[in-house]
Amino acid sequence: MNPWRLAVTRRWWGILGMTVLFAAGCVALGQWQFARRAEAQAAIAVLDANYDQSPVPLAELVPVTAEFNANEKWRPVTVEGVYLSDSVLYVRTRSGPGGIGFEQLAPLRQSDGTVFIVDRGWVAANGDNSVPVQRPAVPTGPVTVVAHLIPGEAQIVGRDAPLGQIATIHLETLDARTEGDVYAGWYGRLVSESPSADTGAVWERPVLDEGPHLSYALQWYVFALMGFVGYGWALRKEARGDVAPTPRVRRTR
Repeated sequence: MNPWRLAVTRRWWGILGMTVLFAAGCVALGQWQFARRAEAQAAIAVLDANYDQSPVPLAELVPVTAEFNANEKWRPVTVEGVYLSDSVLYVRTRSGPGGIGFEQLAPLRQSDGTVFIVDRGWVAANGDNSVPVQRPAVPTGPVTVVAHLIPGEAQIVGRDAPLGQIATIHLETLDARTEGDVYAGWYGRLVSESPSADTGAVWERPVLDEGPHLSYALQWYVFALMGFVGYGWALRKEARGDVAPTPRVRRTR
């Protein structure tokens, strides 16, 4: 039988429709992987552009506490003020050099009353990960901090923490617990303090990569093509008589 005549039968129109739907799904997944790759490339570009710049005063880069520009992530800033030692908090279940531990958050009040949250590094947890093994004391008196800008984190609904701890670095929650106008978009990962004091384990420059998104995207396009190849192969095979079509069974009442 001529494959073209077979292709226009009702049954094979249905098979073609299913093949097109399969291919469209594969293309959509491929486009999603390309979008993920573009996001990863953008994150790498921001890191490369900002991380090693010279520090600038926080008030110069972020003049309003509510201001947020995602392109400023990783920018080094200098902040001068006094730590609010009574308001230090510890973020739970954070990965670090020794496994799961805490990160120490110390509010730094500037002379204008605004408060910038400084993450002073990772500290180990005890055996059941309930409390930090050590609690580095923050410097007393005026201090100058250099830190990298990091966006605040989302609040996790339903996750709570004991007194003196917090589940995520959710800046609105920290604002409610701290006297002063807390920066709403950014906190800082500590680079250095002057005068210096003991801190947790501070961060090295992160290593970002694109991940496997390009290869995954290409695979989905190959799958879409294979769907049409399989359609053509099956159509030709049935047209040659190698496979008999499945007979339609009539239902009887």
